[in-house]
Amino acid sequence: MVIVFTTKRNEIRNVEYSFSSTPYGEMLTAWCGDWLCYATFTQYLTREVALSKLQRLFPRATFTLTNRQENPITTPPRRILLAGTRFRHDVWRALLNMPYGSTMTYSELAATAGHKSAVRAVATSVGCNPISVVVPCHRILPSSGGIGNYHSGKEIKRSLLQAEASA
Repeated sequence: MVIVFTTKRNEIRNVEYSFSSTPYGEMLTAWCGDWLCYATFTQYLTREVALSKLQRLFPRATFTLTNRQENPITTPPRRILLAGTRFRHDVWRALLNMPYGSTMTYSELAATAGHKSAVRAVATSVGCNPISVVVPCHRILPSSGGIGNYHSGKEIKRSLLQAEASA
């Protein structure tokens, strides 16, 4: 898998997106050419909110609905484009380095990402992860216990964690 990190969200001009079924529910996926640039579940957010978040991520792009049915859960993408700030890139790199089936707390992630004193900002970056599941933000748990929140709903987070634990 090739991953490119960019801070130049405003330079993205064309984004294709589609809605597809996954084992965990419907997912909106978006592509800049051959690069997966966005993936999120729609049940909790709704299609409209998920699409609105995609449009805010790439504010100068033209968006085209396609029937592309590539599923990043069952078929890992070969190319990923992660658009965000350098700080968020640090957090997402740390998430990408987590072993499958593992979990850690937000404070552990902050330390791993090199931002030990910025736990809240790290948590915000986790919540802004544009490529759900592939960048495994569902593996981050609150230190107080439980599974915590997930931008696609606690039910999906619980299912993802259970699937990884039983694999």
